[in-house]
Amino acid sequence: MVTVRGEEVSGVSADVVVLGLASVVRPTSVAAVYAFLAARSPAPLLIAYLVAGLALSLSVGIAAVTFVHINPPTPAVSTTGRDLVEVTVGVLALGAALYFGLRSPPDARAVARPARPPSAMRRRLARPTVPSAALAGVATHLPGVFYLGALAAIVASRPGLVGGLLQVGLYNLLWYAVPLAALASWTWRPETTRDTAARLTAWVQAHKKSLVVVVFVLVGVYLVARGVHQLTTR
Repeated sequence: MVTVRGEEVSGVSADVVVLGLASVVRPTSVAAVYAFLAARSPAPLLIAYLVAGLALSLSVGIAAVTFVHINPPTPAVSTTGRDLVEVTVGVLALGAALYFGLRSPPDARAVARPARPPSAMRRRLARPTVPSAALAGVATHLPGVFYLGALAAIVASRPGLVGGLLQVGLYNLLWYAVPLAALASWTWRPETTRDTAARLTAWVQAHKKSLVVVVFVLVGVYLVARGVHQLTTR
């Protein structure tokens, strides 16, 4: 076990776990997974979704960790940089929470203007194919601020190449938990998987706004508080 000022647990940065858990249930990925499960043959669609998404996100993570391993910054620079990234990502998360919290609900906007036609991605997911599932895997897993914040925490903890790559794998395991669970459930219990996915999707869509706001607020407060604390006590 490696512990640095209480920030590392068993060699894993706390930020990786927090940000990974915050990425588990995302309305767009849940909706995509349900669309695949509703199709006649879900397994090839889920596999394409996972393989394409992981090819992108793992490539970004592996490239970042490998680059920093080859060209390591000084400990002071990497630690300070990590703290600044934490504060920046936390502020962005709080800003996103404010944006989603103040945004008008879809019903209110529908009164003001006609409904928009469905997006190209929604049309593809209405009758998904393996190529459209792969495209959805990439589109719903583009590296965002949470992933960049996790990568900053990984490289700042200077875990070594293998340790860094394992942490990248852990974050992605959490990020892809829903499609991985769906594929495993469909493999072992296909008769109940669709019903379970339908209930989960309905709940997520009904509470989408609250879910997004709560996640962004919790992550934002955590990152800003920890980043400011570390910057002011170093």
